[in-house]
Amino acid sequence: MCTAYELGKRGGSFPSQVKARAMKELLGLPGTAIIRPTLPAPVILPDGGLATMRWGFRRSFAAKVKGRPPVARTIVNSREDKLAGPTWRLAFRERRCLIPAAAFYEWVERDGRNLPLRFTRPGDDWLWIAGIWEETEQDGGCFSMITTEPNARVEPVHDRMPAVLAAEQIGPYLAGELHQFGPSAVELEFQEAANFLKPPPAQGELLL
Repeated sequence: MCTAYELGKRGGSFPSQVKARAMKELLGLPGTAIIRPTLPAPVILPDGGLATMRWGFRRSFAAKVKGRPPVARTIVNSREDKLAGPTWRLAFRERRCLIPAAAFYEWVERDGRNLPLRFTRPGDDWLWIAGIWEETEQDGGCFSMITTEPNARVEPVHDRMPAVLAAEQIGPYLAGELHQFGPSAVELEFQEAANFLKPPPAQGELLL
């Protein structure tokens, strides 16, 4: 499950659906930022504009011990095979977005330690990931990343991957016409990366 992705690029191509102002804001982001659950990040709305939202839907679940208060959890990813369920159904039908990313990370265990792998597009182009969003009283706008079956590049590492959209899928997705994803056809490559969780200098929130 993807729980980290990266922002911060100075070039790359943009789909026609993204407005010029949103392109300028994305290209003007200061430096590189690792986005983790609950942090704010930019998303592209169906009208091509950019909005800043927090990563993750907040949900309450019944406590495992009877008599205890409900447990609040942040759910950052929405599985393709669960989109018809109550948590995601309305947002998938009515509130879609694109999540722009320079890279996404998956973790593997090697020599007794966890190691992040950094997945990118050849040529270091943008990744455009299918997302959904909702408005909350407590946190404002929040988004979730759709995950799907892994393609051949990701499968040796993880049994899920972000729903990275090909150029021809972006318009139909934002218009509410694309309902299935399957393994992404977008070509990917990966390399080992430094463990950005250890030791962390504090990661600041991304400000737009």
